[in-house]
Amino acid sequence: MDDFVNKKFFSRDDVVLEYARATANIGLWESERLLIEKFVPRSAKILELGAGTGRVSLGLRKIGYADLTITDFAPPMIETAKFFFAEKATTDPAKIRFAVEDATALSFAKNSFDAAIFAFNGLQMIPKRERRKTALREIARVLRLGGIFIFTGHDQTHRARQQYWRDERTRWENGSRDKALDDFGDYNHATPRGTMFIHAAVPADVEHDLAEAGFAIIMSQLRSEICDESPAVCEFSDDTRFWVCKKNPPQQ
Repeated sequence: MDDFVNKKFFSRDDVVLEYARATANIGLWESERLLIEKFVPRSAKILELGAGTGRVSLGLRKIGYADLTITDFAPPMIETAKFFFAEKATTDPAKIRFAVEDATALSFAKNSFDAAIFAFNGLQMIPKRERRKTALREIARVLRLGGIFIFTGHDQTHRARQQYWRDERTRWENGSRDKALDDFGDYNHATPRGTMFIHAAVPADVEHDLAEAGFAIIMSQLRSEICDESPAVCEFSDDTRFWVCKKNPPQQ
C-alpha cells in the first residue's frame, strides 16, 4: 500500500471539512483530556502528529497547554488548523508552531519534546509495519528521556470486530484477500468521501514494536474502559485503544 492513498484522501476538501467540523463541534475527547492531564504537565513542550485541523491541540490550548507543535502530512489540514487557532485560540504569548511533517522522517532535532501525541489512530494509517516501526523510532528520537507518548489505534481483538477478522484470516489463507494489502490487519475503509487505509493491530505486536523503539508501556486501555464519551464522540469514532508510553534510556 502506498502512502499516496491516505495523503490524497486527507487532502480532499470534503475530508478537511469533516475534520474541521469535528474541531469546531466535538473538540477534545474526555478520554484524551483525562490521560493527557494525568501524564503530561502543562509546562511540557508537546508535539502533535497527524493533527488534522487541530482538534486535539486547540483543546489542549484552551485548558492551559501553551507549547504546542502541530503537524500533519496533508498541507490542507495544517492550513485549516492555522485558521482555527487564529480564530479561536487565546492571544497570550503561547508557543504555537505549525508544520507539514511525515512521521517516518521528522525534521526535528533529537530530544526536542517532552511529549508526543498521535491521536485518532493516526499511527496505524501509515502503511506497512516496518514504516510504522520507523515512525516509532522517529518519535522516540525527538522525545527527551522520560518523555511521554500517547496514541490510539484500532484493536483486532476488540469483541465488536472479531468475526470480521476471522473472515479476513480465511481470505488470507485461501488467496481471496485484497492483494494491495501488505500486512494482516490492513484494510481499505470505504467512506462516502473515498477510501482510506487503516491497520488494526494485535496488542502484542504493538507492545513488541514499542519496546523495540525504546518505549516502556505505562497503560493500554480501550476508550470505553477509560470513561463514557459523548454521543458526538461515539458517532465520530468507534471504540479505540489508548496507549501511554515513556521513553526509556537506551540499552547498554
